[in-house]
Amino acid sequence: MAITKVRQLRKSIEKLSKWESSGNAFGFIEGIADNKVDYIYEFFCAVQILYDLNTHHNIKLCPGKKGYQFPLKPGNKAEWAKFVITKDKRSREPLYELCMGVSVKISSSPQTTFAADISIQSPLSGDPDESHVVLIMDAKYKKSSRSTLDIGTIREFAQCVRDMQVPKCIDGLKFNKLGDLASNCLFTNGELINEHELYCKNNKLKQVGRFDCDSRQMIVVG
Repeated sequence: MAITKVRQLRKSIEKLSKWESSGNAFGFIEGIADNKVDYIYEFFCAVQILYDLNTHHNIKLCPGKKGYQFPLKPGNKAEWAKFVITKDKRSREPLYELCMGVSVKISSSPQTTFAADISIQSPLSGDPDESHVVLIMDAKYKKSSRSTLDIGTIREFAQCVRDMQVPKCIDGLKFNKLGDLASNCLFTNGELINEHELYCKNNKLKQVGRFDCDSRQMIVVG
């Protein structure tokens, strides 16, 4: 990936994450090396979602035991920071939590866990299993924006959707311009495979392509 692209993503994250009254960006990725492009892209996707939700909800960043840090690999929820989404702009009552990379148990197989890049969970779920998760999202960065998601990646995500038994009811969660993304989403900056639309619908997921900071029109299949 070109260094200029990494810098574009960094600048976009900084701009999008200035929704608090202080006007300061959260600086989530200040210490992340440029070669951690997959992680930077995951953060870009999360911040895009949060920025859109912020129109109708307050978003609060809450520290974990390790402070305001996020996991670079699957981790215990209690250790890492998370975003709390309130019921509306007038409320402080938590509606959901947006977590990044935290491990979620499968209750029928408790030694087996899954960590979505982004998961939206019921509030105050300290040691979550699939019953606490309402939506999951994964991000797949492509070195070339002309590259497409492959069916193997889509099937792998579909299995995760089944394991997490999502989507669940998301009453009260209001997107603004990204209303099509109130679903289990597989993000990429690349292109999509249109012929698998029915497979995506049958498995309760959406492919989201051209999801980037280069002003291209986002495309959705599923």
